[in-house]
Amino acid sequence: MSKLLPCCLAFLLFAGSLSAQNFTLSGYVRDGGSGEAMTGATIHVPSIRRGAYTNNYGFFSLTLPEGNYQVVISYLGFRPDTLDVGLFENQAVEVDLSPQSATMDEVQIFASSDAYEREVKSPQMSQIRVDVNQMKLIPTLAGEPDLMKVVQLLPGVTKGGEGTTSILVRGGDPDQNLILLDEAVVYNVSHLFGFFSVFNADALKDLTVIKGGFPAQYGGRLSSVLDISMNEGNMREYHVKGGIGLLSSRLTVEGPIVKEKGSFSISGRRSYIDQVFKVIGQTVPYYFYDVNAKANYRIGEKDRLYFSTYLGDDVLYTPELSVEVDSSEQLGLGEVDFGFRLGNLTSTLRWNHLFNERLFANTSAIFTRFQYDINGSFADNQIFIGSDVLDLGLKSDFGYFINPSHTLRFGGQGIQHRFRPNVLSADGDIGQLLQDREVESIWATELALYVQHEWQMLDNLRVNYGLRLSGAVVPEALYPGLEPRASLVYTLNDRNSFKFGYAVMRQYLHLVSSSTVALPTDLWYPVTKDVKPQTSNQFAASFTHHFPGIQSLFTVEAYYKQMNNLTEYREGANLILNDDFQSELIQGAGEAYGVELLLKRDEGRFTGWVGYTLAFSQRFFDELNGGNPFWAKYDRRHDLSVVSLYKITDRLSVSAVYTYLSGPRFTPQIGQYLAPSPGLNGVELIPIYAERNSVRLTAANRFDVSLTFRNKVHKRLKSEWTAGVYNVLNAPTPIRVNIAYTPERGTYYTQPSFLGRVASIAWNFEF
Repeated sequence: MSKLLPCCLAFLLFAGSLSAQNFTLSGYVRDGGSGEAMTGATIHVPSIRRGAYTNNYGFFSLTLPEGNYQVVISYLGFRPDTLDVGLFENQAVEVDLSPQSATMDEVQIFASSDAYEREVKSPQMSQIRVDVNQMKLIPTLAGEPDLMKVVQLLPGVTKGGEGTTSILVRGGDPDQNLILLDEAVVYNVSHLFGFFSVFNADALKDLTVIKGGFPAQYGGRLSSVLDISMNEGNMREYHVKGGIGLLSSRLTVEGPIVKEKGSFSISGRRSYIDQVFKVIGQTVPYYFYDVNAKANYRIGEKDRLYFSTYLGDDVLYTPELSVEVDSSEQLGLGEVDFGFRLGNLTSTLRWNHLFNERLFANTSAIFTRFQYDINGSFADNQIFIGSDVLDLGLKSDFGYFINPSHTLRFGGQGIQHRFRPNVLSADGDIGQLLQDREVESIWATELALYVQHEWQMLDNLRVNYGLRLSGAVVPEALYPGLEPRASLVYTLNDRNSFKFGYAVMRQYLHLVSSSTVALPTDLWYPVTKDVKPQTSNQFAASFTHHFPGIQSLFTVEAYYKQMNNLTEYREGANLILNDDFQSELIQGAGEAYGVELLLKRDEGRFTGWVGYTLAFSQRFFDELNGGNPFWAKYDRRHDLSVVSLYKITDRLSVSAVYTYLSGPRFTPQIGQYLAPSPGLNGVELIPIYAERNSVRLTAANRFDVSLTFRNKVHKRLKSEWTAGVYNVLNAPTPIRVNIAYTPERGTYYTQPSFLGRVASIAWNFEF
């Protein structure tokens, strides 16, 4: 393998240079209204059935034999454009696509067919692209557009808990998802303890979810990749848009820096629960905010710079509260204050360079910081606990478009991690119990090189294979490893195809957490000499069919994932202020398998999808459950989501969501016995437990609706009202298990739930 791959690549490069009678059509595809680059636009030459797609920066390259061609450029929701090209020399073009009107039925059918045909023929599998504009219409909690809540509605993706933004993908754990915002890792995706995500929908341009068949440029997590792009800003005119809801408001300003050469976009959002309650004389000392900013500038025809940043915090601070309660007085605590700050900061500087019409490069410098601070004071005592993760990264990605049958991608990445857990400072009498400590930083370095080749072997067979060499350097240990990747598509015709994929993934970080809720006690740690990297081998196979009559796409996909070195906690593990956390962790294996079905429609007055997942996830740990296999905590058997959006008129639309989800698993107590106490001065009741995770909580279902009414356009002002109801049927959703006791029933379990029916209303505007 190590000798064969370089030989194949050398042959391809040589073959590409022999095409003396071939010429290249290259260029960029942009949104005609804003001038922003369009990712994934289709470039198609019908006469010879060849084509290409734009990359994340709107660039494409198509090398063809010399001649006259009609080239069609299309993108879902936009009017296709046709170019008559005499290709007798290399040519560069810039194409602007205009949004299509709702009355252009024949154009809609063409654009949809082209988009669906692309999905049928693409070798990339287990991938879903989410339309951000469509996402804003889907009903969510409190009417706040939420990317993570929409991702939870996709097949193969399960929510970690009701109302939370954590996700579980194909039997994996919450920390096994790589979430990227303009290439920067986002470690914490939750506001308000998980009820909202950190992603402001107005600041986002594009989202791609990958669950398997991973391209070689991605690594570092086992289960999924969420690749999120921010808006670049309007190149041609200034715009302001925003929204006012019950819990938060948001505002976005965008426009040109220099027309047709550079643009910017700035988005801000803040909750105002604290301010609303202050008006009525109550104190709720919590709020969250986030700021997204992005700018880009064309230095020349071959160079372009991008800079993007995100800053967001959750703040709970109670200096004005200081309420004396009876219990604190009895304990001699006096006034008690408590607060925390939990936040992310990311920055990405990118440089696009076009070496020639076939070789495109992007180089990025990336900064990420995730931190939390906890402060408390009582009776002249003060305590501070803090933790943070800081990353500095550098990566380069190259795309070499040899010809329509061969595309080569290669590059490398390096990340320097610094982890600083459990910093502690204490003043007053409590300082005698808790001594100040500045924990030594833990350093880790991740490195990776990759190469990937997409090859049209036959008219109906396209393969995408690659190799990623990754590794981690930590104190006293070095962990190198190979990650081969391969996927292929066998096309029966324009409407039907079979796909197969295989991927090896390696993960060098893990999350020390005992809860699905995003609490400020979660700690990220690297692998160590005792805690080995997690690895997975995943196989997947799918069948895709396009229904041209109803412009819908149906996919059924089966997967099997085998995982090694998964981490769990010992029974009774103590994680609070524990520097020797390794002693509380044990490692074992796992497997996950299942079937996913997706029927979706992206164009027309009626859009949406139906997704269903049948999934199984098991764990194998020698030191847990007596060494016997057990179901994973997040094993969910059935997951059904129905998402529908209907445009009644040009001004009125309605959307609805129905979900059904099997309950999570837990370990029940089935009895008790008496045993002598440690001091032999009495007896204790010792609980008896069943097999680990042997019982499942009650399944949950939920129905949400939303209605959007667009006002008439008044000069340049566009506005709309959105009203919705979350959990219309007020169905209970169990969130945990409690043990209760009454003389009549004895000891029994209860399943408390929250988040019943919640109504919302919001006003959105743009001018």
